[in-house]
Amino acid sequence: MPLLILTDIFVPQLLTAEKDLLLVYKPPRMHSAPESRSSGGETILDWCVAKFPEVALLTGRKAGEGGLLHRLDYETQGLMLLARSRQGMEALLGQQREGTIIKEYSALVAKSEIPLPGFPKETPDFLQGSNGEPLIIKSAFRPFGPGRKAVRPVLPGGDKALYSTEILENRPFPCADIPQCFSLKLKICRGFRHQIRCHLAWLGLPILNDRLYGGLSFGKGLLALRATSIAFNDPSSGEERSYSIPALNSGSI
Repeated sequence: MPLLILTDIFVPQLLTAEKDLLLVYKPPRMHSAPESRSSGGETILDWCVAKFPEVALLTGRKAGEGGLLHRLDYETQGLMLLARSRQGMEALLGQQREGTIIKEYSALVAKSEIPLPGFPKETPDFLQGSNGEPLIIKSAFRPFGPGRKAVRPVLPGGDKALYSTEILENRPFPCADIPQCFSLKLKICRGFRHQIRCHLAWLGLPILNDRLYGGLSFGKGLLALRATSIAFNDPSSGEERSYSIPALNSGSI
């Protein structure tokens, strides 16, 4: 997996341009979509379309999203994959539906004992890993709060789709005067809005600078969540492709 180097975390960067796809870095505090936001300001989709107009001609997920295959929250930084051709769009959307596009994230968190409203009171056994296996958090989601700006987990059961967040690594992280800080490596296959942020808050480990989910303030105030790697099959050759950027450090937030 090639490690791609970022030149500036505050500006968009083109990391790979192939005939079927683009891999870009989205900086923090930039929207993913739609194209030509009526409220003003550039989105990562606008930025890509300016360089590769064919991206805007594709349809797949939603109107106005062109070749966009997935989103990152406004505050989240990291890797994003876009289709550049019809073949690429169909193949990658198929992989996304099957859960074979694998994404990894880096997060910096701090333990919190303050309960947030709307979370299930239960601490289900299925949250605990065993025999050295990754800890897996699994739930459906529901909108929550004023303007439905946040989400809350819904325990497994019924017919709602379930989304899983795996914690692959958990290491202590020095955070000045904040005790019990940790650096996490996470994996998801299918993503829901605020999935990782909500799941970690449910565990009592909200992400640093995540004001919506109870995270403590640190550094420059940037959300301490970065999409660091993505793996998928090449739409043309079928060969496995994977890319990564460095994990977060204290200078990144």
